[in-house]
Amino acid sequence: MAKNKNYFTKETQKYIILYQNESDSDRRAAIYEEHICPAFVELVHNLVSVYKFKSANEDIVHLKNDCMSFLYETILKWNPNKGTKAFSYFNVVAKNWLTIQTRKLLKISRK
Repeated sequence: MAKNKNYFTKETQKYIILYQNESDSDRRAAIYEEHICPAFVELVHNLVSVYKFKSANEDIVHLKNDCMSFLYETILKWNPNKGTKAFSYFNVVAKNWLTIQTRKLLKISRK
């Protein structure tokens, strides 16, 4: 059986909602690590690859990890009741963050 190529699925969205509604911090951590983090890793990796984000004075892995941290911090900001899909929201958030950070780093390296 072929493996599903989609890394950010409806299941991922369900787990984000579950994460948002979970009050137990240990359970929340488990949900994030097992179901959300892998999707975020692929999302950030694909954005960096597709849009060729670069960092002149910083390792690209560091930039990716910072973006992952930013996505983690924004999990509670996505509102499923607004009608947007989690993938669309986090894709835009990550792309905007990478764009801003890359521009900042480029500006710093030109000084």
